[in-house]
Amino acid sequence: MRYVFTVLLCTLVSTAALAGMNHNTVSVSPQYMQALGVQTAPAAVHDFGQDISAYGSIAPSTRDEYSISMQTKGWVRALPVSAVGDHVKKGQLLFTYYSPDLMSAQADYLSARRVGFKPALSEDRLRVYGMDDAAIALLQKEGRMLPETPFHAPADGIVTALPARKGSFIAEGGMVMAIQDFSTVWVNAHVPLKDLPFISKGTPATVTLAESGEHFIATVDEIFPNADAQSRDGIVRLTAPNPDGALKTGAPVDVSFHTDSAKRLAVPEGAVLYDAMGAYVIASEGGGKFHAVMVMTGVTSGGMTEITDGLDKGDEVVTSAQFMIDAESNLQGGMAGMNMPGMDMSGGDMGGMDMKGGDMKGMDMPQKDMKDMKHGK
Repeated sequence: MRYVFTVLLCTLVSTAALAGMNHNTVSVSPQYMQALGVQTAPAAVHDFGQDISAYGSIAPSTRDEYSISMQTKGWVRALPVSAVGDHVKKGQLLFTYYSPDLMSAQADYLSARRVGFKPALSEDRLRVYGMDDAAIALLQKEGRMLPETPFHAPADGIVTALPARKGSFIAEGGMVMAIQDFSTVWVNAHVPLKDLPFISKGTPATVTLAESGEHFIATVDEIFPNADAQSRDGIVRLTAPNPDGALKTGAPVDVSFHTDSAKRLAVPEGAVLYDAMGAYVIASEGGGKFHAVMVMTGVTSGGMTEITDGLDKGDEVVTSAQFMIDAESNLQGGMAGMNMPGMDMSGGDMGGMDMKGGDMKGMDMPQKDMKDMKHGK
């Protein structure tokens, strides 16, 4: 019997509470408020989005990565740059290459020059095969095919990959080496999703090396549309100048974004409750009276949650013990919505029920309606 009544009561309370979320007012005595430790705070305008802290790591910029790949099959002859980690300067000789197809293209170019034709098409073919200005100038000077075509560094950098060796055969499309320019690096920062609205391209930031504490200035280059599946943070990419190579790729860093502050109406983060209907707060009417108010929330930062709709500046909301007041409001709202014989539910008063010993004398429940019920021990 008690179990059936409890289930019925909870169902009615929940239904009535959801139907009257913004209408039920609950009164709490001063003694009860003191016992619960009820505290309130006004909805007020706060500054959002000043300095945002994040963590991340340094990564090479793929914009400054150069893959030296061959467009014709052939063999590496000389290889003066022969180890990963070698520093190279723009225009420095990297290797020489023998390729019959490349020599044939050189022959076509020289023939076009001899007969007075503009060798534009044949020169384009040489460039497609990887010959740069210096190699073409050497071809013009020699006036004959180059058995070993020189290939030069396209930029300053460091050799990061060298799958080929002296004498290696390179298939069409095969890579001889890769060069990375580290004068500018990327910083991939993990930023809480709630802070992303304050960051935009061009936002400045301070990058601090976790090991040494050195500081560097960086700028937001990209805000990725996806979040990291493991950390559930947003990913923000920054670019940082690295002329002396102090920023080492793979090193962990702390990032502090310097964003423009914006004034927004907000309440303490803990004042906002959530259920299936959405976000709401417990508003104080004064004099120990409270009621629930549905609200629309914005960003959350620094312990404050933005309120975009539902409250006005100065409205008092409960910041502690709101769960107990919410439960009391739900109970009174549910009782008011119940209409059961022998029960006076007005004002949440259960005076019509004699609950001593679990006796439900105030309720008219004929025995014939209960004959099929089984009672647990």
